[in-house]
Amino acid sequence: MKNHKYPKISIITVVYNDVHNIAKTIESVLSQDYPDIEYIIVDGDSSDGTKNIIQSYIDAKSSVFKHSITKFISEKDRGIYDAMNKGIDMATGEWCNFMNSGDRFYEHSTITKCFEKYQEAIKANGGGGYSVIYGDSELFYDKFNQKIIHSKSANHKYHHRFVHQSAFIDLNIMKKYHYNNRFKIAGDTDFFTKIFNSGHLFKKIDVIIATFSLDGISAKPSLEMLLEDMKITYQYNRFYPMFLCIRYIFYILPRFYLRSILPKSIKNKLRITFGKNSL
Repeated sequence: MKNHKYPKISIITVVYNDVHNIAKTIESVLSQDYPDIEYIIVDGDSSDGTKNIIQSYIDAKSSVFKHSITKFISEKDRGIYDAMNKGIDMATGEWCNFMNSGDRFYEHSTITKCFEKYQEAIKANGGGGYSVIYGDSELFYDKFNQKIIHSKSANHKYHHRFVHQSAFIDLNIMKKYHYNNRFKIAGDTDFFTKIFNSGHLFKKIDVIIATFSLDGISAKPSLEMLLEDMKITYQYNRFYPMFLCIRYIFYILPRFYLRSILPKSIKNKLRITFGKNSL
């Protein structure tokens, strides 16, 4: 029987050669006070000691944490979205979240707060039917500089208006669509825009869900990222890629160049003061 108040949540962590960050992600998941978590780790056959750290948490069976690692595989993959699809295929929960290596939940009660808020929203609106639940995120620059990035409940037609780590997705929808392996950077954008434009409902929850840093594959602008975004948006508006090109040339690249010549401490302080506060 399904527990509608506390549905089973599948948390998936994808990692490859990230020995310095994997532990904080694992501990963030294992220490959640939510009652029903399935934790899956998909490693891309790391060679830097990452697998040993993961195995140590499996072997320890520590009483310090409420949860344990449920499933773990380590094998070569064809990229991050191939690894994420493996996690989807292994998952058995009602909802799925990707908390990849280096990222973490904002606090120990994050998932509990999220689904309590979700239940309140369902009661207030007289029903559910949502395929994606998402919230806000904390952007971590360094130990002295962090800021909250607010998600928007706006149109997700061309790009999801939230951080991927801050979303819980109906697992049935994930298993139906999966991520498109042809994308190397924008597979999450492709997935969310695809289901949004197919009529699936998204619900914003006023909870800070994830803490993430700007070290991922999509953190730096690249021609490949632009081309993937253009390919995605062209499906829904053939003129939108032109807007993306203009924005990339006259806004994104100049900002990136300016940041690249500044000392990191100054750059992070400027980001806190002048950077965007919402997506």
